Amino acid sequence: MGRSKTRYLLTISIGLILSLIFITTAGATYLTIAVGTNSSTWSVQRQSENLIFDYSQSVQGTVSPVDYGGRSLSPYYSGYQDVNVNDVRLRDRTSALQGSYSSEEQMKLQSDITEPTLINTTAEGGLFTIQIYEEWPVILKSSKTIKYSGMEINDREFAGNSQDFAGSNLLYNKELSKETNVGMVLRNMNATVFATDDAILSTDFMPNKEMYYDTRTYTTGIAEMKYRQTSSNYDFKRGTYTVLGEGDERYSGDYNISRSIHMKSNFQYSDLEDDWLPCCFSGVNDMNPLEVRDSGFRPKDVFDCTCYMSHADGKIAKIATGTEQKTLK
Repeated sequence: MGRSKTRYLLTISIGLILSLIFITTAGATYLTIAVGTNSSTWSVQRQSENLIFDYSQSVQGTVSPVDYGGRSLSPYYSGYQDVNVNDVRLRDRTSALQGSYSSEEQMKLQSDITEPTLINTTAEGGLFTIQIYEEWPVILKSSKTIKYSGMEINDREFAGNSQDFAGSNLLYNKELSKETNVGMVLRNMNATVFATDDAILSTDFMPNKEMYYDTRTYTTGIAEMKYRQTSSNYDFKRGTYTVLGEGDERYSGDYNISRSIHMKSNFQYSDLEDDWLPCCFSGVNDMNPLEVRDSGFRPKDVFDCTCYMSHADGKIAKIATGTEQKTLK
């Protein structure tokens, strides 16, 4: 069993409470920060560790009945993946009945927690200012293709980076072809809270993050496509962060759908350069082990330096066409 260490810091000033819980267990680090006043509260949770994860898989076959113990078992395929490192998330669920099925997928993940978390509190004239800076970077890249023909297949996917996300639900398909590429990077996070004893006046949660989501799909059932990008400002009435842009579309029938989304938020806190991150995110073309481990899957394939955009910006491109079948290659 790994060593555990817990440290608590509690500061109380009349009606305002700032609590910090910092836990390190077997290599993983958890951080919870909460601010409370007489009338409102706000909190943030962070978790990460030093890790590298590489994954690849290729499947080709037929979902078919199997004879076992004198009886025939119904044909069925089911698979899922679930990744969550410091609020960089990737989820996928696939289930299929009898039919031909093939898939290829690849995932690369790296995170780092070597830098300390900084917290600064000041009080002047009854106004409290709390500043938090955490530099636990994460980079996640994933690609997946599916081809299916048979009785029915359902596929759900979700990619999230802090409060931003994109995803799809592809349901009740007899024919399905899908190719999805996802690239997400979290550089660091800073947050600023202004409060009095009576209330939290404003909260800005500002992770420096970027996400690319690109998908091409041929669907013959129901296709739901969603995305959302949020601002740094917390809405205390709704208990969530203000939405800058979102979309929710539903297609029923035979469609070829192409969608490309790029979302980025960039908030300046310090002059430190993130040398750990590749391509656009530090030193332009400086190489590191992430880039040289697999010559066929480079960060530049997902992160294009020419797409560097300013504070809280986003781009969306999409194409949806009618009934002509197109099999992805």
